[in-house]
Amino acid sequence: MEPAQIIGTLRVRADEVHAICAGLSDEQLRRRPAESEWSLLEICCHLRDNASEEGTRIRRMIEEDNPTLTLYDQDAWATERNYAGEDPKRVLTALGAYWNGLAYLLEGLSDDDWWRPGVHPEAGAITVQPWAAAEVRHSAQHLEQMRAVRAVVRPA
Repeated sequence: MEPAQIIGTLRVRADEVHAICAGLSDEQLRRRPAESEWSLLEICCHLRDNASEEGTRIRRMIEEDNPTLTLYDQDAWATERNYAGEDPKRVLTALGAYWNGLAYLLEGLSDDDWWRPGVHPEAGAITVQPWAAAEVRHSAQHLEQMRAVRAVVRPA
């Protein structure tokens, strides 16, 4: 995935999430399709925290020499940060801010910066461009998940 495509996708991703959540009540946003699955709100919280973390990781790769990046436990964050109790409007606002902030950071990179390295404890050696592209793919997977959840909580 080319840098322009990564940046362009990050710029519109929050609008796509807003569209999926549009017209739903607070209760529908919080409703889990099954006991073991996340609600739309919880997915949005996960995307928000992931976007924040990926922005930090990419900034570190740009500013530091081959940093070792930190891991996080998404399920622990969901519990510790009380995703189910979050305010949907605040979450959607923050999500847009993080994705747009990451796009802004990436827009300023030189060609060489896109290939700055880092080390992920599970993935091994990585560089900025494929890691940023992975963030775009990750969010796309969750958009599909969100569409499926929406169909359950608000049948047509």
